Amino acid sequence: MNNKRFAILALGLIAMLALTACGTGGGGSPLAVTIKAEDIKFDTPTITAKVGQAVTVTLNNTGALDHSFIIDELNVKIENVKPGATGSTTFTPSAAGTYTFYCNVPGHKEAGMTGTLTVTE
Repeated sequence: MNNKRFAILALGLIAMLALTACGTGGGGSPLAVTIKAEDIKFDTPTITAKVGQAVTVTLNNTGALDHSFIIDELNVKIENVKPGATGSTTFTPSAAGTYTFYCNVPGHKEAGMTGTLTVTE
C-alpha cells in the first residue's frame, strides 16, 4: 500500500513538473515579421506582440529610396536600408502598450510612413 501511494505521489509530481515545463515563460513563441518598405509606406502598418515575446523584424526595401524602421520607446533601429536590400533586428518588449514605428529618412514620417506595434500582456 505504501508503494502504491508513493507511486501515485511520484506520478503527480512528474505531471506537475511536465505542465510547468510546457508553460510559455512569458511571451510565447518568437514572432517574425517581414515588412516591405515601398515608396513612402510600409506594407504592414500594424504588428501585434506579447510582453516577453521575442520579435524579429526584417525590413525589405523594395522602393527606390533609402528606408528605416524605428521604435524610439523600445530602442529599436534598422537604419539606412538601401533600395533592394534588407535589414533586420530582434527585440523583446517588456511592457504592454502601443508604440509607433516609422521611417526616419527626412520627410518620410511626415508623409505617413508610420505604423503601430501593439504589445499585450
